[in-house]
Amino acid sequence: MERLRSSLLHANISTALDRHLESIHIVQSRRKDEIANASNRQRQGVPRCQDDRDVFALASAIKEMCVATRKTRTTLWCALQMTLPKTASTADVVKALQDTVNCEDKVHESINSSNPMNQRGETNKH
Repeated sequence: MERLRSSLLHANISTALDRHLESIHIVQSRRKDEIANASNRQRQGVPRCQDDRDVFALASAIKEMCVATRKTRTTLWCALQMTLPKTASTADVVKALQDTVNCEDKVHESINSSNPMNQRGETNKH
């Protein structure tokens, strides 16, 4: 986006991306811890205990990652809006779309009028 804009973006954009990446790494770490501790308990033959600290830590990390993802998504949307060129008004866009549709209709009419089947009236179809 910085190349498209030919200037640097706001520092908060980089910060949000860094925090999002950090939250992903934390979730990955918590998941590895949970898997390792669960397999250690299983190998030791200890009956399944109600010690869910690993699960709660993972859930907390996922919640923080959700918040970071939301902030990153918003930040990237803002960065995209700053990168895009200024657009025309809505009326200009609607007019351009209507002109495009009208032009396509004229092309279809000219194709149909030059078709020999249409000139005969197409009354004798099998």
